[in-house]
Amino acid sequence: MIEKARHYRASGKSGARKWQRYALVAAFIVSIALVLQFAFRHLFFYPLRIVTDSMQPEIATGDKRYFTYPGLSQPKVGDVVLIKALHADMQLLCRIVGADGDKVLIREGRLFLNGQEVRTLNYAVKTEADLSYHLAETEVRPNFVFCMNDNPRNSNDSRLHGSFARQQIQAVLVKPRMFF
Repeated sequence: MIEKARHYRASGKSGARKWQRYALVAAFIVSIALVLQFAFRHLFFYPLRIVTDSMQPEIATGDKRYFTYPGLSQPKVGDVVLIKALHADMQLLCRIVGADGDKVLIREGRLFLNGQEVRTLNYAVKTEADLSYHLAETEVRPNFVFCMNDNPRNSNDSRLHGSFARQQIQAVLVKPRMFF
């Protein structure tokens, strides 16, 4: 009987040691995962909750999107970018519609790029003061981009601020590739 008691006590100790090892390995794996997530988030891409209606209907207010730093990929026409405004302490979310020598023109609510109609804008009123209805032809300088919101009634973009230098681009929207 005494032998059985010793056996049970001894087996209980090794069982506790096993669980301690499992807990130590699990803690190590979780800490490595946290370090990797932190590194990827701060070196490659980061999530951002959208707080403006400037890109509606594609990106609604409150949506969460992932962005990457512009050094990892060269932003091009059609990309959604986050731009730091020079004369205000704010960031603008907009789409690049022209770059490096392109000529941008808005006439009667239609957007023209290098003389070709790109799309029709949803303008508010038919007046020269409405930047979604009329904007004089603008040539984009080298190393600059002309950006517009998808929601043209929100004109807090290049129509109001002028062309942006490529150095002002802080992030580029990541579009995940679907393998379906």
